[in-house]
Amino acid sequence: MEKRSLTRSLIYLNLLNLLLLNMLLVSRTGIGLILLIMSLSTGGILIFHLITYDRQLHKILFSLRRISKGDLNQSIPDLRIKEFDEIGKSINELLNQKDNTIGHLAAHREELRLLLSSNEDPLWAQDEAGQILWANSSFYKLFNKSSDKKHPHYWEIIREPFLLEFLKDFSPSEQKELREFTIEDHYFLLSAASDSNGKKRVFMLQSIDELRAAQQMKRDFIVNLAHEFRTPLTAIKGFSEALRDDESQKDRFLDIIQNHTHRLIRLIADLEELIRLERGFGLSIQELDLAEFMANLRLIIQPMTDDAELELEMNVAKDIRAFFDPFKLEQVFINLSQNSIRHTNKGGIKISARLVADMIHFDFFDTGEGIDPKDHHRIFERFWVGENSRNRTRGGTGLGLSIVKHIIALHNGKIKVDSSPGQGCHFQILIPQNLYNEDAWH
Repeated sequence: MEKRSLTRSLIYLNLLNLLLLNMLLVSRTGIGLILLIMSLSTGGILIFHLITYDRQLHKILFSLRRISKGDLNQSIPDLRIKEFDEIGKSINELLNQKDNTIGHLAAHREELRLLLSSNEDPLWAQDEAGQILWANSSFYKLFNKSSDKKHPHYWEIIREPFLLEFLKDFSPSEQKELREFTIEDHYFLLSAASDSNGKKRVFMLQSIDELRAAQQMKRDFIVNLAHEFRTPLTAIKGFSEALRDDESQKDRFLDIIQNHTHRLIRLIADLEELIRLERGFGLSIQELDLAEFMANLRLIIQPMTDDAELELEMNVAKDIRAFFDPFKLEQVFINLSQNSIRHTNKGGIKISARLVADMIHFDFFDTGEGIDPKDHHRIFERFWVGENSRNRTRGGTGLGLSIVKHIIALHNGKIKVDSSPGQGCHFQILIPQNLYNEDAWH
């Protein structure tokens, strides 16, 4: 529809009005009649424009009232007058921008809600009066307390004395602050911040249990490493001095010194291997026949079990090919066998391998002393040994099972143990048939 310009209409009507005036003057019409005719003409023009204004403004106001009442689908319709139509289009454009802004804000609000609700760390905000403005579910879960109030005070939820004291004394002038707290035997790092005027404060309790556990593991590793080196070095020093004072037992003392020297060499070699594995180095993947691998493995383990007067049984399905590092995987079963032989007095070892849904399943059984279930999660830690064998008289370095775990992890595999005291051990090992097949675990 063609739009009519209000300005142009006014110009045309006023030109006609002037033309009418000139025609009246030329015709020598009386001044009174001229004034009457001009008044009627001007009034007609004004009335016409007022009616036009009213109709256009009524359409705009009607739409705006609908929008103000929540009809967000309403917009300013097309208007016949160009100037009013441009005003309507500008208003519609503003409404569209507002809708887009509201949509973006709603999306961001939903993202923020999901972020806060999925955050496992307790997170909450409070005003200067101590009322909790909002909090995620982890906050209420930690303190195991809820409130019927929409905005309860923090002291109605939190019961930890040191945390309550901190929140009470927290100064909004301190823009950011970090503080450690222990809550129900768990370690948390509290982050606190406030807005520029100090009226709103945000707090987050970040769990640092894993960090503390890693720090403790590091301390334990250093202590154990020092112990592992100190024991043979002390023996070497002591028997070296005894050898100087008493040469009658020279051969015995030299054998002892040599044994402890070999133990130090094995310990250092295991440490070097463990470091290489932790850095992800050292895998040489080959495609191998599983039966052939197990046959070669028997040649390595059989002499060990024969020396210990134990039986060895190995079973493997035929015609299975897989991708893995044969030397590293041999190390897995050598370490498991050495560990089992040290703790098995009778019976023996059984190793089996089979293919199940693109996964190689290895089962390693022994008839040894077994492991207490409470220690299952610790047996792969470096230098950890059972309480019954805390000394190293059985020849282990305490790193064998840790090396096993890292080799399996490098093969994208898993290992778990099933054992009880006096019932032997069952290690279950799963690795993908094709190490490069990302769908193997699905």
